[in-house]
Amino acid sequence: MTQQNLAATLFALAQSYRVTVRNSINANELGINALHVRCLHIIAQTPHCTANDIVQQTQRDKAQIARLIKELLKLDLITKCADENDKRCFILSFTAAGELLLQKLHAAEQSVDALLCQGLDQNQIDNFLHTAKTMISNIKNE
Repeated sequence: MTQQNLAATLFALAQSYRVTVRNSINANELGINALHVRCLHIIAQTPHCTANDIVQQTQRDKAQIARLIKELLKLDLITKCADENDKRCFILSFTAAGELLLQKLHAAEQSVDALLCQGLDQNQIDNFLHTAKTMISNIKNE
């Protein structure tokens, strides 16, 4: 496979995945995009999540993440409160609406994962995951 075909295939797969998940959770109606979804996942997976945690994990600039957090606050999906140990730092957590959206997001992702894996056996899925993780590692170590 040529590099162009590899890049095109990876882009098409990622784009198809994002579009299908976004449609499943009505992301357009909510006014959220893929980075909002990524941030919601980070908040869910990171104990005492701060904006800096999101900056580090997404490798985006602080200003972009600050705007994104402001949007999530405005949509009433998250709240922020001062950290007990460092009042300059704010801990991000979900509102009830945010928790509901996260549950809907997990269900949509499981549905899309099942759709993606139709016709594949477990060995093919494991090989794909191993290959993708190796490629990601190769890029990170560049």
